[in-house]
Amino acid sequence: MLINRLLAALPDTIIKQNMPLSPMCTLKVGGEAEIFTAPASIEDMRILFELVMREGCPFYVLGGGSNVLFPDGLIKGVVISTMNLHKTEWRTNLTVDVDAGVKLPALMKDIRERGLAGMEFAAGIPGTVGGAIAGNAGAGGHGVCELADYVLTAEPDGTVRTWNSNDIDYSYRKCSLSDGRRVILSARMTFRTANPKDEEVLASYLLRRGTQPHGLSNAGCTFKNPEGSSAGKLLDECGCKGISVGDAVVSDIHANFILNRGSAAASDVLELIRICAGRVYDSTGIRLEPEIKIFSPGFCV
Repeated sequence: MLINRLLAALPDTIIKQNMPLSPMCTLKVGGEAEIFTAPASIEDMRILFELVMREGCPFYVLGGGSNVLFPDGLIKGVVISTMNLHKTEWRTNLTVDVDAGVKLPALMKDIRERGLAGMEFAAGIPGTVGGAIAGNAGAGGHGVCELADYVLTAEPDGTVRTWNSNDIDYSYRKCSLSDGRRVILSARMTFRTANPKDEEVLASYLLRRGTQPHGLSNAGCTFKNPEGSSAGKLLDECGCKGISVGDAVVSDIHANFILNRGSAAASDVLELIRICAGRVYDSTGIRLEPEIKIFSPGFCV
């Protein structure tokens, strides 16, 4: 059995069966991982990924869980968490190597304390560095990928590959390294010395995020903004605010947020996503694309 081979090969890695995933996701929904793993180091991640790929086993990478939706029930395959990949090593006054599991807010705090700037657009964004690179998280026309000098990934053949910045294709909420064939391990990022204007920019991003819903579990923005428009505005104009399925409800504050009032199931959230996307399409002809990473087999809007 795969789990026995993993246990034998990776004594320092957390490996569990039938692990509940809802506590690990900010939306607080989802079933159980058939096999849950949290590699203790980048080398353990490399070994783990090679074994999983050799077995042809389905795998899912879980960072901070801030923009993911796992289905209800037993999730077949291996869920690979980066929670224990949290090393940060400054190479120069401006350049840092960060593991994929480093929390984005912690990195933001670190660079500010060092008098650096360049990532103000990511202020208030939760999750991990690996997840932020995979989805090119950001705002205001900027994304985390633009800060990477290079990214290290675990490849299916068990090797570690270095991707220089010009090898990586990225755009709004997209990164070529997030293709389901590799796992992001770490990145080298370079910042710049801060100036007074940076604090004003930072405050403006924090103010913008202050208008988003707080208090109930959610996974951030549900849909990506279509070109030239705002998903939240379209959803609002199509009357989506306040509609619900089970305990999943569209926020009255921001229509691009789905909230869990306490006992929502993943199926409730998926159905609400379908309803909202359907309303916008029927009214405008615009097909919204989910920003939440949805792991439910066969799901489409």
